[in-house]
Amino acid sequence: MANKQIGGYGLSVSNMANEQVKSSPIQNAQQKTENLTNANPNGVTITKLSDSTNKQVTEYLAAKKLEIAEFEKIKAKGSEADGYSDAVDGVNAIEKEIIQLNNDFEQAAGTRKELLDIQVGGTYAMSNTDEQAYNFHNFANGTYGEGATISDDGRLIYNGGLLDSVDVGGSYSHDLEDLVEETFSETRKLVYDNELVDVNEYNNGYRKNLENDLNKLIRGSDGKNSVRDYMYQNRELIDAFIANQAVKENTPEFRDSEEYKKLYELNKTATDFNDGFVETVLGMHDYILFESKESEEIEPEKTVEDYLKEIS
Repeated sequence: MANKQIGGYGLSVSNMANEQVKSSPIQNAQQKTENLTNANPNGVTITKLSDSTNKQVTEYLAAKKLEIAEFEKIKAKGSEADGYSDAVDGVNAIEKEIIQLNNDFEQAAGTRKELLDIQVGGTYAMSNTDEQAYNFHNFANGTYGEGATISDDGRLIYNGGLLDSVDVGGSYSHDLEDLVEETFSETRKLVYDNELVDVNEYNNGYRKNLENDLNKLIRGSDGKNSVRDYMYQNRELIDAFIANQAVKENTPEFRDSEEYKKLYELNKTATDFNDGFVETVLGMHDYILFESKESEEIEPEKTVEDYLKEIS
């Protein structure tokens, strides 16, 4: 038997798993988003201002109006008056601030539309962190305004930063999952059709091409995210991975434990799923073609989780 790739995802438990998973605020925010989309099956009407932000904008504009009035008094004295140049600059600066603030609110409205589309499409990645999910839903359902403020220079601030610095996570791409599942189907077909598989031809052709295709998809930061997203989007994979980490049986009781919940959240940021991923996938193919065929116990309905258990 050739190419029995084992090990792949036999990783140890990290000692960093000591942060409490706080899900209630996220669940509340998610429920608000679901309530909003369910109540508006034909689409949510998105406005630039909410009740909470409208109050802040009104107060901000009132204050700026007073500043402009003072500058205009100076300008009315003529270009030779003391402070005339500063007054002109002051009015221009306020006008720019107001334009920028309007742009910020337009950006927020655009972000809401994008996030609501993701929510309705069901493509929000399960690998996003609690903080990302919380931000995502606060923007999607429009309640971000309750925690937003307007700075003195006319910028919309959320959670202490500008809008473009808010991390809302990302959507899930099926590219990696499609490749893995498609190639599994092809490999299983070779076995079930009882075709004779030449080891050298497999190693130097099909297996090598698959390895190259996988490596292309997982390289770089985007590729690293793809593997993590793939693991979390397929709950049976992340469940098996965490059980292997903790050296525990993958039971409902374990998956409901605090240890599991901590590792589930910690692995989103502290684990490099690329390490061992390609070897694990290739090992699954090797198992399908050789070990399972030799044992004559081929089960067409075997899942990826089954293969992970058998080779790790």
